[in-house]
Amino acid sequence: MHSERMQDRQRLHTAPARLIERLHQQGIPRGVILDAIRYVPRDAFVSPDLSEVAWENRPLDIGEGQTISQPYTVGFMLQLAAVAASDRVLEVGAGSGYVLALLSYIVGDPKLVTGVERNEILCEQTRGRLRELGLDRVRLMCGDGREGCRQHAPYDAIIVSAQTESIPPQLTDQLAPGGRLVIPVDVGSYAAMTRVVRGPDGLVQTRHGAFQFVPLV
Repeated sequence: MHSERMQDRQRLHTAPARLIERLHQQGIPRGVILDAIRYVPRDAFVSPDLSEVAWENRPLDIGEGQTISQPYTVGFMLQLAAVAASDRVLEVGAGSGYVLALLSYIVGDPKLVTGVERNEILCEQTRGRLRELGLDRVRLMCGDGREGCRQHAPYDAIIVSAQTESIPPQLTDQLAPGGRLVIPVDVGSYAAMTRVVRGPDGLVQTRHGAFQFVPLV
C-alpha cells in the first residue's frame, strides 16, 4: 500500500512535467503560459474517471457534448492572445473553466477575467468548481457567447474556445484599442485559428493553422 501511494505521488509530480516538456518541444515558449499550465490542476476540471489521463496532451470529454481542449491548443491560443498581467480578458465557451483558471494565473487578478457559457448545466458546475479552487471572483455568465459580455468590456483579449461559422461583430466591438481576439473559424473540414487585432486603422485579421473544435452553441 505504501509503495502504491508513492507511485501515485510520483505520477502526479511527473505527469505535469512531461506535459510541459512536450508543449515546449511543440513550440510553446517557456514562461508564464507553461507556468500556468503546470500550476493549474487539469485533473480538477474533468470527471474522476478521467483523472488518470488528465495531464495527457489531448482533449477530454466534460459532458453535455463539450470537451476540455487539448493543452497544446490552449497554449497556442494563449500565445496568440498575448495575454499580459493586468489585462482584462474574456473567454467565450468557458466549458469546464480550465482556460478561465489559466487566465486568472496569467493576469494575476481573477476579477479581471470574465467567462460566458451557454449551457446552464456546465455553467453552474463550473461556478462551483471555480469556488472550490478559490477563483470565485472570476465572473462567469450563463448566456450566448456570441454576444460577449458588454458590461465588463472593453477587453484586452478575447478567446473563443469553440469554432464559429463567422466572427461575431459583437466580439470585435468589445475589443479595447490594441485588443486581440483569438477565434477558430469554420472553413469546411477544419477550423482556421484566427487572430483579430484592433489597430489604429481598424481590425487586422490573420490565420494561424488548422484545428478541430466543437461548435459554439
